[in-house]
Amino acid sequence: MKMSVLITEHQRKVLITESLSDDFAETIKKNYQMASEILKESKEQMGLNLQFMMTWGASIGGFVGPLTDFIEGKFPELNSAQITSILIGIISTFYLDNKKMISSILEKIKEKGLSEYFKEVFTKAKELKDSFLTFIESLNLTFHKVTNMMTYTFIIPLVEKLIGIAQTGQLDEADLKQLALRISSFGLLTVSSIGIVKLVKKMVNRFRGN
Repeated sequence: MKMSVLITEHQRKVLITESLSDDFAETIKKNYQMASEILKESKEQMGLNLQFMMTWGASIGGFVGPLTDFIEGKFPELNSAQITSILIGIISTFYLDNKKMISSILEKIKEKGLSEYFKEVFTKAKELKDSFLTFIESLNLTFHKVTNMMTYTFIIPLVEKLIGIAQTGQLDEADLKQLALRISSFGLLTVSSIGIVKLVKKMVNRFRGN
Protein backbone atom coordinates (compact mmCIF):
# COMPACT_ATOMS: atom_id res chain seq x y z
CA MET A 1 0.00 0.00 0.00
CA LYS A 2 1.45 3.33 -1.06
CA MET A 3 1.57 6.04 1.60
CA SER A 4 1.86 9.77 0.98
CA VAL A 5 3.53 11.96 3.56
CA LEU A 6 2.52 15.57 3.90
CA ILE A 7 5.15 18.05 5.07
CA THR A 8 4.91 21.75 5.78
CA GLU A 9 6.60 24.39 3.64
CA HIS A 10 9.06 25.01 6.48
CA GLN A 11 9.95 21.31 6.66
CA ARG A 12 10.38 21.21 2.89
CA LYS A 13 12.84 24.12 3.02
CA VAL A 14 14.74 22.53 5.88
CA LEU A 15 15.13 19.33 3.85
CA ILE A 16 16.30 21.31 0.80
CA THR A 17 18.80 23.29 2.91
CA GLU A 18 20.15 20.15 4.55
CA SER A 19 20.51 18.39 1.19
CA LEU A 20 22.32 21.37 -0.33
CA SER A 21 24.62 21.80 2.67
CA ASP A 22 25.55 18.09 2.53
CA ASP A 23 26.29 18.48 -1.18
CA PHE A 24 28.40 21.60 -0.52
CA ALA A 25 30.21 19.87 2.34
CA GLU A 26 31.16 16.95 0.09
CA THR A 27 32.54 19.30 -2.58
CA ILE A 28 34.54 21.35 -0.07
CA LYS A 29 35.89 18.21 1.60
CA LYS A 30 36.91 16.77 -1.77
CA ASN A 31 38.80 19.95 -2.67
CA TYR A 32 40.47 20.05 0.75
CA GLN A 33 41.68 16.48 0.29
CA MET A 34 42.96 17.32 -3.20
CA ALA A 35 45.03 20.20 -1.79
CA SER A 36 46.29 17.95 1.01
CA GLU A 37 47.54 15.33 -1.44
CA ILE A 38 49.31 17.95 -3.57
CA LEU A 39 50.98 19.66 -0.61
CA LYS A 40 52.12 16.32 0.83
CA GLU A 41 54.12 15.81 -2.34
CA SER A 42 55.92 19.15 -1.97
CA LYS A 43 58.70 17.79 0.24
CA GLU A 44 59.45 14.81 -1.99
CA GLN A 45 59.22 16.71 -5.27
CA MET A 46 60.56 20.13 -4.28
CA GLY A 47 62.49 19.49 -1.08
CA LEU A 48 60.19 21.91 0.72
CA ASN A 49 57.46 21.14 3.22
CA LEU A 50 54.35 23.14 2.35
CA GLN A 51 52.02 21.35 4.73
CA PHE A 52 51.61 24.56 6.73
CA MET A 53 49.55 25.85 3.81
CA MET A 54 46.77 23.37 4.60
CA THR A 55 45.18 26.19 6.60
CA TRP A 56 43.92 27.34 3.20
CA GLY A 57 43.32 23.78 1.95
CA ALA A 58 39.69 24.20 0.89
CA SER A 59 40.46 27.50 -0.86
CA ILE A 60 43.50 26.05 -2.62
CA GLY A 61 41.52 23.00 -3.74
CA GLY A 62 38.73 25.20 -5.05
CA PHE A 63 41.25 27.17 -7.12
CA VAL A 64 43.39 24.35 -8.55
CA GLY A 65 40.47 21.99 -9.27
CA PRO A 66 39.58 23.71 -12.57
CA LEU A 67 43.30 24.01 -13.39
CA THR A 68 43.76 20.26 -12.92
CA ASP A 69 40.97 19.66 -15.45
CA PHE A 70 42.66 22.14 -17.81
CA ILE A 71 46.06 20.41 -17.54
CA GLU A 72 44.65 16.92 -18.04
CA GLY A 73 42.71 18.05 -21.11
CA LYS A 74 45.45 20.21 -22.63
CA PHE A 75 48.49 18.04 -21.84
CA PRO A 76 47.49 14.35 -21.77
CA GLU A 77 51.17 13.41 -22.07
CA LEU A 78 51.90 14.57 -18.51
CA ASN A 79 51.83 12.01 -15.70
CA SER A 80 50.35 12.61 -12.25
CA ALA A 81 53.72 13.50 -10.69
CA GLN A 82 54.39 16.15 -13.35
CA ILE A 83 50.90 17.61 -12.96
CA THR A 84 51.42 17.78 -9.20
CA SER A 85 54.75 19.62 -9.67
CA ILE A 86 53.04 22.22 -11.84
CA LEU A 87 50.20 22.65 -9.34
CA ILE A 88 52.68 23.06 -6.47
CA GLY A 89 54.20 25.92 -8.47
CA ILE A 90 50.77 27.48 -9.04
CA ILE A 91 49.79 27.14 -5.38
CA SER A 92 53.04 28.69 -4.15
CA THR A 93 52.79 31.56 -6.63
CA PHE A 94 49.22 32.51 -5.76
CA TYR A 95 49.05 31.67 -2.06
CA LEU A 96 52.58 31.80 -0.65
CA ASP A 97 54.10 35.09 0.51
CA ASN A 98 57.73 33.99 0.38
CA LYS A 99 59.69 34.98 -2.74
CA LYS A 100 62.72 32.82 -1.88
CA MET A 101 60.59 29.70 -1.50
CA ILE A 102 58.64 30.45 -4.68
CA SER A 103 61.88 30.91 -6.63
CA SER A 104 63.17 27.59 -5.33
CA ILE A 105 60.00 25.80 -6.44
CA LEU A 106 60.04 27.41 -9.89
CA GLU A 107 63.69 26.38 -10.32
CA LYS A 108 62.75 22.78 -9.53
CA ILE A 109 59.99 22.96 -12.14
CA LYS A 110 62.55 24.21 -14.66
CA GLU A 111 64.91 21.34 -13.79
CA LYS A 112 62.08 18.88 -14.45
CA GLY A 113 61.62 20.36 -17.94
CA LEU A 114 58.14 21.63 -17.13
CA SER A 115 58.65 25.39 -17.53
CA GLU A 116 56.67 25.74 -20.76
CA TYR A 117 53.78 23.75 -19.35
CA PHE A 118 53.89 25.84 -16.18
CA LYS A 119 53.75 29.09 -18.17
CA GLU A 120 50.54 28.03 -19.92
CA VAL A 121 48.93 26.87 -16.70
CA PHE A 122 50.06 30.07 -14.97
CA THR A 123 48.33 32.14 -17.66
CA LYS A 124 45.13 30.13 -17.16
CA ALA A 125 45.43 30.49 -13.38
CA LYS A 126 45.88 34.25 -13.66
CA GLU A 127 42.79 34.49 -15.86
CA LEU A 128 40.82 32.50 -13.30
CA LYS A 129 42.12 34.63 -10.44
CA ASP A 130 41.43 37.92 -12.22
CA SER A 131 37.90 36.87 -13.19
CA PHE A 132 37.18 35.66 -9.67
CA LEU A 133 38.53 38.76 -7.96
CA THR A 134 36.67 41.05 -10.37
CA PHE A 135 33.44 39.23 -9.57
CA ILE A 136 34.09 39.31 -5.80
CA GLU A 137 34.91 43.03 -5.93
CA SER A 138 31.66 43.66 -7.80
CA LEU A 139 29.75 42.27 -4.80
CA ASN A 140 31.07 45.16 -2.68
CA LEU A 141 32.65 42.90 -0.08
CA THR A 142 35.38 44.58 1.97
CA PHE A 143 38.91 43.17 1.97
CA HIS A 144 42.22 44.52 3.22
CA LYS A 145 44.35 42.81 0.55
CA VAL A 146 44.20 40.35 -2.34
CA THR A 147 45.44 37.43 -0.23
CA ASN A 148 42.32 37.79 1.91
CA MET A 149 40.18 37.64 -1.22
CA MET A 150 41.92 34.43 -2.32
CA THR A 151 40.67 32.65 0.80
CA TYR A 152 37.22 32.80 -0.83
CA THR A 153 38.23 30.64 -3.81
CA PHE A 154 36.67 27.66 -2.02
CA ILE A 155 33.41 28.97 -3.51
CA ILE A 156 34.49 28.51 -7.16
CA PRO A 157 33.29 24.87 -7.45
CA LEU A 158 30.00 25.89 -5.81
CA VAL A 159 29.11 28.63 -8.30
CA GLU A 160 26.97 26.41 -10.54
CA LYS A 161 25.07 25.12 -7.51
CA LEU A 162 24.45 28.69 -6.31
CA ILE A 163 23.21 29.64 -9.78
CA GLY A 164 20.77 26.74 -9.54
CA ILE A 165 19.54 28.00 -6.17
CA ALA A 166 19.05 31.46 -7.63
CA GLN A 167 17.15 30.17 -10.66
CA THR A 168 14.77 27.92 -8.73
CA GLY A 169 13.99 30.57 -6.12
CA GLN A 170 13.41 27.81 -3.57
CA LEU A 171 15.25 29.57 -0.74
CA ASP A 172 14.61 32.99 0.73
CA GLU A 173 17.07 35.24 2.63
CA ALA A 174 16.59 33.38 5.91
CA ASP A 175 17.13 30.01 4.21
CA LEU A 176 20.28 31.28 2.51
CA LYS A 177 21.61 32.42 5.86
CA GLN A 178 21.04 28.97 7.33
CA LEU A 179 22.75 27.35 4.34
CA ALA A 180 25.74 29.68 4.68
CA LEU A 181 25.99 29.05 8.43
CA ARG A 182 26.02 25.31 7.79
CA ILE A 183 28.82 25.82 5.26
CA SER A 184 30.81 27.80 7.82
CA SER A 185 30.39 25.00 10.37
CA PHE A 186 32.25 22.44 8.24
CA GLY A 187 35.51 23.32 10.00
CA LEU A 188 37.60 23.40 6.80
CA LEU A 189 37.29 27.10 5.97
CA THR A 190 39.32 30.07 7.21
CA VAL A 191 36.57 32.54 6.32
CA SER A 192 34.35 33.79 9.15
CA SER A 193 30.70 32.72 9.31
CA ILE A 194 29.68 36.35 8.79
CA GLY A 195 31.84 36.54 5.67
CA ILE A 196 30.35 33.35 4.24
CA VAL A 197 26.77 34.51 4.93
CA LYS A 198 27.45 37.80 3.14
CA LEU A 199 29.15 36.05 0.23
CA VAL A 200 26.40 33.47 -0.34
CA LYS A 201 23.58 36.01 -0.06
CA LYS A 202 25.27 38.50 -2.39
CA MET A 203 26.13 35.83 -4.97
CA VAL A 204 22.63 34.37 -5.09
CA ASN A 205 21.08 37.84 -5.28
CA ARG A 206 23.45 38.72 -8.13
CA PHE A 207 22.51 35.57 -10.01
CA ARG A 208 18.86 36.50 -9.48
CA GLY A 209 19.59 39.85 -11.10
CA ASN A 210 19.04 41.84 -7.91
